[in-house]
Order: sequence, then structure tokens, then C-alpha cells
Amino acid sequence: MTTPTNTFHCPIEIGPRDGSRFQRVIAVAGSENIYSVLSSTLLEMLGVGTEWESRFNLPGGGWEMLPMAEVRMRINGQERTTICVYGKADGEPTLGRHTLAAFGLAADHGEQKLVQADMFLT
Repeated sequence: MTTPTNTFHCPIEIGPRDGSRFQRVIAVAGSENIYSVLSSTLLEMLGVGTEWESRFNLPGGGWEMLPMAEVRMRINGQERTTICVYGKADGEPTLGRHTLAAFGLAADHGEQKLVQADMFLT
């Protein structure tokens, strides 16, 4: 899988929703994905089962129903429960905008790191 040039890598930890254990992985940050995408191999190893499916438009056209689940993530010492998509078995973990928002973070492409995000209420 080729990583777009406006993305970067950062360490995160993934675990089942109950937070009983975590696995450290290096994830792609700065993508345009709404939800985080984690490999099915990693999720199955952690005992995370699929909870529902959602319809996703594919980059080349068409769509696909993909399994989803809630997982526990740890980023910079903070933990949150967030939604992820079951990715390909050999796929690279990718942080989505939903996950970053849950942590109050944003991708700083220039510095290639996660930073505190500006949050807004309307």
C-alpha cells in the first residue's frame, strides 16, 4: 500500500473496547478517511469482533459493505473508545478524522505530528 505524501506515521496503541490489553502499532496519520482503518489480522488477534457493516464508496468507483467495530485506542497517554473499519489483513493502520476528533487532535502536515486541535461549538 502506498502512503500519500501528505501523511506521516505515529505510534498508537489498539485494544479491545474493554481496554484489557493493548498492541502498539505505527499508524498513518493525516489521511482523509473519516474512520480509522485497522487490519483484520490485528483486530482478530486482539479479540475484537465485527459489530456492524457500513457502505463505503471505493476510490476507483463502486462501493463495498465493510465490517466495523469499536476499539479502545491510546494516543499520547490518553485513551478513548472509537470506531474503526476492518481493513485488509496486510493493511497499514490508518487514523481517521473521527478518531482524531475524539482525542481533540489534528494532523500537522508541516511538522508531521499530531497536535491539539481547535474545537468549535455552534
